This record gives sequence, structure tokens and C-alpha cells, in this order.
Amino acid sequence: MVKSHQTLNTYANKWLAFIGIALLSFGCYLDYTVVNVALPTIQQELHTDLTSLQWVMNIYFLALCILATIMGRLGDVYGRRRCFYIGSGIFAVASIVAGLAPTIDWLIFGRLLQGIGAAIVLPLGPSLLPQSFPKEERGKSIAWLGSMGGIALALGPVLGGVIVMHWSWRWIFFINIPIILLGYILCFKSVNESSVEQKQSFLDIKGMVFLTLAMGGIVLSLIHSQTGGWNNSVTLTYLIIGIVSTALLIFVEKQQDNPLIDFRDFSNLLFYAGSLLCFLAGVLSAVTLFFDPLYLQIIRNESVQLSGLVLFAIPIAVFTGAFFVGWLISRLGIVNTILLGLIIALVAATLQLFFISTTPLWYVIIAFICLGFMWGLGNTVPIIAAQTAVGPDRISAATGTIVTMFNVGGSIGLAIAVVTYHFFTSNSLNQLSQTYGAQIDAAKLNYLKKIISTPSDSLHTVMNEFMHTVFNEIFLGGFTAVMWFIVILSSLSFFSVLIWKMIGHRTNATSRLKKT
Repeated sequence: MVKSHQTLNTYANKWLAFIGIALLSFGCYLDYTVVNVALPTIQQELHTDLTSLQWVMNIYFLALCILATIMGRLGDVYGRRRCFYIGSGIFAVASIVAGLAPTIDWLIFGRLLQGIGAAIVLPLGPSLLPQSFPKEERGKSIAWLGSMGGIALALGPVLGGVIVMHWSWRWIFFINIPIILLGYILCFKSVNESSVEQKQSFLDIKGMVFLTLAMGGIVLSLIHSQTGGWNNSVTLTYLIIGIVSTALLIFVEKQQDNPLIDFRDFSNLLFYAGSLLCFLAGVLSAVTLFFDPLYLQIIRNESVQLSGLVLFAIPIAVFTGAFFVGWLISRLGIVNTILLGLIIALVAATLQLFFISTTPLWYVIIAFICLGFMWGLGNTVPIIAAQTAVGPDRISAATGTIVTMFNVGGSIGLAIAVVTYHFFTSNSLNQLSQTYGAQIDAAKLNYLKKIISTPSDSLHTVMNEFMHTVFNEIFLGGFTAVMWFIVILSSLSFFSVLIWKMIGHRTNATSRLKKT
């Protein structure tokens, strides 16, 4: 049982608690995406190579994937508020280290510390918040907190671009400090401590070790595949370590009385459906934040400023959707709200199948609004589902598992999307080179291969009208193939939850008939 140390008037300070926890969590979500647009400037100022630059992004993600569930369990055992404050402190120190970094190695080290801090903060914030609200308002509070995370993720590229344009890239890290200080002040006045009773306060060390190896192996294989390919021996070694460790993790956790990850949770429809929605939200966020800005600037030839404004429809939809999450859950129930989120994901991806150069801007904005509303549901409802499915003693670890599902979904989804893009653009280029014959000679073919593999380079090069038309046709074909991947994944996710729900209802109805 969870003990709550009632030293504060719990409900009187509920909004102070919400704002404080939201502020301490905001930077962790923001730094997931804010760094992207600053990478070219960082590369130029710190005189680094592309491989080191990629680790500025990857090390944060790697730490978050490996540690989120583990840190959630540590909070369950040793006190959620205590660990939450420690994690926020680590993130603040890390932001200073990253902002002051004189070399790329120091920046990577700062990002590693940020990832460790975020792995503590993100699962514990949603676990601390419900105790500050009366029972009937807890779902709404988690929904609002999740919407803040979705807004931060979507705001990252826009805010990062503004900061880099008007100030130094270092301020994308320094901006976290006043936010964290204000969050501390508000939390000290409003957030109570909670921890698990001593009889259940033990750590599953074996589970932690195998989870670290499993997540580390899988994520590192995905990261290394982007540069080395899937046939590379290092990539395959990481993948084998990840797969073997996952099998051992499942075996070990089944033997534990109080496991780090209770895989029986996934036999609960609520937990399974929530995990699936969060995984899909991770896929959509990573894939669309990568490909949609390219579509706007390459195919539609929009300016960076207008592209940013159009993409701003996503965080607006996330914020607006937060008003409806509690109402949807009360009217539809958690599982049906998850099904709605999966349908919206399918609609958002289907709309993007028809993106072309002449697509009306209002149509594009509607697709992004659907995307934002799905993110809002994907960042909130799964946490509510997980915390409802498990007992109060494990809500932080369960929340950590949900956070991990989002991150792994983003990594796996983007890796598959990039492979899909390269496969279809390569085939399209070969077909077009045969169609146009002498118009695409060896030099032009090599040039097209280069910019198709890194399409953002086309924004900084000048092409004649013929080459520009060919490139756009090939890129749009790859973009459409990526959206088909999301459509298929969304459809499979929706029908798996729907079929399980229908079977469950049929089984319950049969049981009631037998009893009567």
C-alpha cells in the first residue's frame, strides 16, 4: 500500500501542484525535440563530425528508454517526491553543462545527464499529481499534464528555431533553468510525499539488469542501423543482445513476486490498449516531425516561417484536446477513448496519403489538427489506463513502462519509416532513370541519389526545372509510402484492441448467462 505523508493541505494547493509538476516536466519533453534545428549551428561552432552530432540526439533518447521504468520503480520504493526532485535537479545541472559545453564531448555528456534526469521526472510526475486532486478530477489533471508534454514536443522545433535565429543555441538549454526553479518553488508548497510500505520495498535487481541490456541493445541497434545498415556486424550484435536479454527479462520477471515489469499487465485490456496507443503516438510524433516539415518546404515550397506556423496547428490541437479528454473518458470509457485515438491516428495518416504540391492549405491544417488531437490522447489516456490497470504500489513503474513505449515507438517507427522511404525512392529513381533514358546520365543519377538520401540538402541547392520535377516526384512517392506504413500500423492497432474488446464482452455475457 502507498503511504502519503499528509503534511500539506492536499486539495487546497492542487493547481500549484499541477503547475509545478508541469513546469518540471516541460523541459524534459521540450529537450526531446528542441535540439533538432540547432544541430547545424552546433556542428559549425563546435567543429564536430556528423557521427558525434547524432549522439547529441541519440544519447538523450537512449538514457530515457533504458531508465524510465527503472527510475519509476525507484520512486515507488524510496519516495516519489524525493526522487522527482532529484531528477529535476539532475536535469537542471545537465542543462547548465550542455549550455556551457566547450566541446562536443561535453555536450554529449550534458545530454546524457539530461536523459537520466528526464527518465526520473517523466514517470514520477504523473504518479505524484493524482494525490493532489480529488478522485473525480484526477483523470482531468493527468490529461492536462499529458497535454503539456504533447505541446512541448510539438513546440520544440518551432521554439528551437526562434532561439537559434535570435540568440545562441546554448539558450535552448539555459531556458530550462528559470522554468525548473519556478517549478521547485511551486512544488515545495503543494506536493506531498508518497512511498510504498516497507514490506514491499525491494528492488528487482535482475529485472533492472536485463531491462537495461534489452532496451540498450534494441535502441542501439536501431541507432547504429541508420549509419551502418542492418547487415553491419555491430548492428546485429546489438540486436542479438537486445532480443536475448528481452527473452531473459520475460523469464526472470515471471519468477518474481513483485517484478519490475509484470508482463501479466499486458493481459489486461486497459494496459495493453493504453500501451499500444502510446506506442503509436510515439511512431506518429517521430515520423511526422521528420517528414512533414520536409513536405512543406520541398513539395509545397513554403518558407521556414510559414511551415512553422502551419505545424503550430499540432500543439494548438494538443492543447485544445486536453479540454475533452476527461469528458471523453466519462462518456465513452477508457477503452473506447483509446479506440477513438487509434481511429484519429488512422484518419491523420490517411489524409496525408493525398498530400501533393497543390493540396489546399486548409486540408493540410486539418490533417495536422487530427495529428495533434491524437498526440493529446496518446500522451494522456495511456497513463490513466496504466494507473487504473495496476495497483497503487506500482503506478510509477507502470507509468515508466508507458513512457518507454512512447520512446521505443518513436525509435522503431522512425527506423522503419526511413527504411521504407529509402526502399521506395530507390526503386522509383531506377524506374525513372530507365523512363527518361539519356536525360538522366550517370552524373545526374548520382546527384539525385545523394539528395534523395538526405532530402533536406535539396533546400540548399539549385536544380534546373527537370531535375527539380524528378526529385519532387521521387520524394513524394517515398513520403506517401511512409504514410501507408502508418495507415497499416494504425489499422492493425485499432482492430487488435476492438477484437479483444468484443471477445471480452462476449465472454462476460456468456459467463452471466451461465450464472443465471
